[in-house]
Amino acid sequence: MHNRSFSDYGMLLLKGVAMGIANKIPGVSGGIVAVVTGFYKELIFSFQRLNFKAVYLLFRGRFRTFWQYINGAFLGTLLLGVILSYFTLSLLLDVALTAFPHHVWAVFFGLVLASAMLLYRDYNAWKIKTIAFALIGLAVGIGLSILSPSQQNSSLIYVFLCGVVSIVGMTLPGLSGSFLLILLGNYTFLLVDAVNGFGRWIVSPFLTTQLDAQDTHYALIFGVFMVGSLVGISSLSALIHRIQQKANDELQATLIGFVFGSLFILWPTNRVEDFGVSLSGQSILWTVFWGVIGLLIVFVLDYYERKK
Repeated sequence: MHNRSFSDYGMLLLKGVAMGIANKIPGVSGGIVAVVTGFYKELIFSFQRLNFKAVYLLFRGRFRTFWQYINGAFLGTLLLGVILSYFTLSLLLDVALTAFPHHVWAVFFGLVLASAMLLYRDYNAWKIKTIAFALIGLAVGIGLSILSPSQQNSSLIYVFLCGVVSIVGMTLPGLSGSFLLILLGNYTFLLVDAVNGFGRWIVSPFLTTQLDAQDTHYALIFGVFMVGSLVGISSLSALIHRIQQKANDELQATLIGFVFGSLFILWPTNRVEDFGVSLSGQSILWTVFWGVIGLLIVFVLDYYERKK
């Protein structure tokens, strides 16, 4: 935990916005944002504090001790940024994906490629064993990219499990929670429809329009999804911490391989087919341009973090 100034919390809020956007991008891990911008260790530490002891302190009414125990100022600011991105900037992302799909996916590709390069650069434990784990991660990443997604499922139990699984993207750098939701068939249902429906449900008391029953249903779905995410945060962060203590080199090598493998998912000429867009020669040049923009965004963030 750190003593932060007001400007530090402002920067942390922006990092939360970046993490929220990353969590909504298939193939991009919010955990990568945490690694690149330098708060991953504190994030995992704070997630681990969301345990039975925290629940005990909360129900005993020891709110100040509870807040300090879970590193509440850090988690609260970060979560606020994530929420802001979900209900504001992520809406712009939805529009951009419809209007300029190949450009947006090129930026996504550049972001992930740069992240993979940084993970590789910072890793110095290569040997036969870790190379083998990296190849396994690479094979898994490529294999997942060619799987056919499941069908949408609005069952509350299934939605809860989706929440548990999707949080992997925040706790494990390189593994995209939103991409896992695509494989589970609930990406659009949970991260677009449910988020927007929940937003309308929240603001409906302040509007003159009548509350839509569909939005009430979406609010329930989103709530169950968030509960699943909280369970995933508590359980997976503890598991990841144990793995890091016993086999961190192997874990990092696997993640590096997986991130490079996941690039096949994001290659723009593959993704634009989903939107019925064909690429001309000029479009290819623009695609390369926006891919470079994605690269530069991550490199600039990394430079800023190393300069601090």
